[in-house]
Amino acid sequence: MLRAEDVKEEFLICSVCMSEFDEDRHVPRVLPCLHTFCHQCLQQMTKGSKLHCPVCKSEHVIPKQEIYGFPKDTTRRNLIDFIRVRKRSSDILCKDCPEDKTAADFCKECYIFMCVDCTKAHKRSYASRKHTVVSIQELQRTGIEVFRRKLTCSLPGHEGQTLAFYCSRKGCEMSICTACTVCDHDKNKGHVIVNVQDIYNHKREELDKMFETLDEDIQSAKLVLQQAEKELLNMDIKELEVEKDIDETFARCRKVLDKRQSQLKESLAILCEEKKANVQEEVELLEGYIDGAANAKYFSTHVVGHSDPSEFVPLYSVLMQRLKCLNNYKVNRKTLKIESPAFEAKEMEEEFEKVAETIGKLNTVVEHKKLNISRGNTDIALSSASSHRHGERDQRFGEVLCPNFTYDVGSVHQYRELSDNCRTLKNYNTVPKQHGMYGARQLKKYRGVVGIRSFEPPGKYYFEVQVSFNIIKSLDNINFMYEIGLSRRSEIDNGYYVYDQPHAWSFCAQHCEEHKQICSWCRHNGENLAHVPLSLNLTGTNVSKTFGFLLDTDKAQWTVVDCLEEKKIHTFQNLRTSRALWPVFGCHWPSKVRLEMTLRSGKTIESLPSIFRTQ
Repeated sequence: MLRAEDVKEEFLICSVCMSEFDEDRHVPRVLPCLHTFCHQCLQQMTKGSKLHCPVCKSEHVIPKQEIYGFPKDTTRRNLIDFIRVRKRSSDILCKDCPEDKTAADFCKECYIFMCVDCTKAHKRSYASRKHTVVSIQELQRTGIEVFRRKLTCSLPGHEGQTLAFYCSRKGCEMSICTACTVCDHDKNKGHVIVNVQDIYNHKREELDKMFETLDEDIQSAKLVLQQAEKELLNMDIKELEVEKDIDETFARCRKVLDKRQSQLKESLAILCEEKKANVQEEVELLEGYIDGAANAKYFSTHVVGHSDPSEFVPLYSVLMQRLKCLNNYKVNRKTLKIESPAFEAKEMEEEFEKVAETIGKLNTVVEHKKLNISRGNTDIALSSASSHRHGERDQRFGEVLCPNFTYDVGSVHQYRELSDNCRTLKNYNTVPKQHGMYGARQLKKYRGVVGIRSFEPPGKYYFEVQVSFNIIKSLDNINFMYEIGLSRRSEIDNGYYVYDQPHAWSFCAQHCEEHKQICSWCRHNGENLAHVPLSLNLTGTNVSKTFGFLLDTDKAQWTVVDCLEEKKIHTFQNLRTSRALWPVFGCHWPSKVRLEMTLRSGKTIESLPSIFRTQ
């Protein structure tokens, strides 16, 4: 039998306006893409003759009946009544009187809740005295079957008649009542009438076959997705490897250029030495000539000025011989030939740029990986990213590693929000979201986010989460507040929570009937392992708690502690740690609680709780 706690919160509310579905303005209507929204939101989303689904962005043509042409999602209506009876029966009002009295009974034929007085009148009326009326208390002990409504015909004169038949003639293909089989769907006129239960069984078989095919396709897609996600994780490593190849290649090219540069400098030095020697020789010759000529002139002038003619004549021949010798030295009076070294770099940069553009080439290596796909439930897991990117900011206390990691922004659900540093998860949005197609890692069902780093054996891993919340409206015991868990990657997005998965372990918060307040729960595979009081369940309650989580892969244990009170809450035993476990974080019911979850990891953890230091 269906349990109230099995019904997911998001199934009962419109994901656009976050209002609970009802039979008034928020009637649930299902689109052809099988996403359900309330009537009011669909009207607001309508643009012209088309409507775009805010989840998958599929385009739908508005029927002739406008929004009314999209069928009601009656299953949600039935579930809402089921939950109200089980958990909020005091909120159910009589639908048969204007006084808004609390309902006490339910008519199974009319599908209405009635107060005591209206029940008495209902039983006295000739039209309804034979109807089956059950009390709210009786309903609380039954399953959802009682809320399943047999649809009736809406044609004039046929009101109230059950749609017990189905006309399968092409063009009709609709459920009909007994009167319809006579008036509008006569067999003698070619109409094909079958019992609605028979057509239900037939179409159910068709759906079951479709489910089998779809399951196989989903399994195939999961395997391809698994490989694609692995490639995403490996792409960073491959990028580093190719970057290294590029750096090494260009380093070798730079060595070739450096060698050529050195050769040119050596040649320059030799050339300059030769030229300097030649110039130096010229300098010395000129200096010798200048000194000789100046001295000869000075001496000759002295002789001429200070000697007697008889003294001068004997010296004349010597003077003239020296002066003629000096005059025979030819000095270029117009130009001086200087040979200087020069570097011919004309157009070298332009030519080198052309050559550089052709050095190296990036291409894509295509690899087709064969996937073994078979029918059945195949467990899929992602390989964790290499730790070399995180190691520099990891923290270690003895055997315990505090790995540095944040929330994975690529995985966060579209109705949840992360802070800029990807360390705080919020169950509410401060910035309007643009609904679009899902990314490869984005969660579709799970209302939360996955950590960017998984935990693999061997080793001990520790991280902390600060949970802060403000209760806006008291929660029912079906209202989850938050969840912190460890799970295999393949099971995280199977639903809105992971506590009921076979390879997931959950620490969560929910209202407790036993303690009449919010409790912290430890769960695995749908089983409650432990729970302790957390806070009052009253409007205006503000709470801030920090929890520590130590995973010991060798002992297959996961211990949860209250960091402020230095107290152990619970130790999960017999974890299946042979494969990577991913930290997962979920938060819920933004209409009733505003909640933030801040992750602490790596060097942001200054010390371990004393309970772990003494172990």
